[in-house]
Amino acid sequence: MRKKINYKQPVELKKNAEQVILETFGNNLKALREKKNLSQEAMAFIAGLSRSYYSEIELGKRNVSLVNITKIAIALEIDLNKLLSLIEIKKNYK
Repeated sequence: MRKKINYKQPVELKKNAEQVILETFGNNLKALREKKNLSQEAMAFIAGLSRSYYSEIELGKRNVSLVNITKIAIALEIDLNKLLSLIEIKKNYK
């Protein structure tokens, strides 16, 4: 059963949920990159990002923009929906 969201109140994330989301996205991204046999440097180049920025995404240290997520999905040759669906958000809000 889906939890109803109260539209009169802003969504509240559980404690540390943002970090969990960023780390989960980064770990999933790393696994997809490694499956393609790409180094971080090659992946960053293909996506048009700096290697250090890309590394911080994989480490869960960056809250990456939708534009850059789209670039990453294109570089990995996967659907944007698939990339984002790897994060389970239901567990992260109150």
